[in-house]
Amino acid sequence: MKKLISKDENQVVYLLENGLTEVTMFNTRSGNPYTFIYAAYWHPHSLRHEMRDFASNSRMSYVRLGQKLKSLGLCLEEDEKSWDLKNILIAIADNISMNAKPWKRGIENVDKTVKEYYGDREGYKKYLLKTFKEDLAQCR
Repeated sequence: MKKLISKDENQVVYLLENGLTEVTMFNTRSGNPYTFIYAAYWHPHSLRHEMRDFASNSRMSYVRLGQKLKSLGLCLEEDEKSWDLKNILIAIADNISMNAKPWKRGIENVDKTVKEYYGDREGYKKYLLKTFKEDLAQCR
């Protein structure tokens, strides 16, 4: 079942059952409606390079990870305290699918799963905390 997010004379936007977003544009050059489906970003801006490749390469894994973090009380639009970067990084490492291939065709173009690349969740957590050390320092 689709859930209507917004509707106007130019477009209609639905949230699909699987967590993806469907947009139908009415004002196209050809005059025919155009529909596309995408994974809406839920991550903080500081994680844009890490997570946008993930969102485009493993859409469903990205959506499920976002849903899990939201169920843990993180990345909630209406709650500023839920955007603590360290808590988000730890939750990502603890909940990401170890079989996801977030970097395939991305910045690094690595065709490996998280498990193949980092070994385990602890290795991925160490990588995230080390990579975003400067961003974590700015948050304090």
